Amino acid sequence: MFGAHGEFDICSQPPTMYLKLVGSFNNEGITLLTNGVVQELSTHPKGTVKFVVVNLEEFELLTLDSLDSLETYFASVKERGYQRVDYLFANIIAKNMFEKVWKNSEVEVNFYKDSESYLQQHPDDEYIKTYW
Repeated sequence: MFGAHGEFDICSQPPTMYLKLVGSFNNEGITLLTNGVVQELSTHPKGTVKFVVVNLEEFELLTLDSLDSLETYFASVKERGYQRVDYLFANIIAKNMFEKVWKNSEVEVNFYKDSESYLQQHPDDEYIKTYW
């Protein structure tokens, strides 16, 4: 069922920020997500968050009106100095969309079928072990 905006959870433990996206996102949802990320980042010294892990297990889709907002959001993310973004549970549509968003960026982007495959590459990520 299509939600009004999409839902998200954010947690940051520098150098990593964790995002969980749930449902369908429209323009307002992307704006709320962007504001939430900015607010979360403001709780840490600038430049201390270098990695982002995004759980897409319950993510459904984006509406057409949200695509421009998403591209603006990712442009600002690139400026924040992120070095790597890891997507968990990305389906083929989400993978294609996020590959296009990060194209021509210096940010390393990885896709994992689930949290177990992510942990094979990042075995010390206690947050993923405990909460996802």
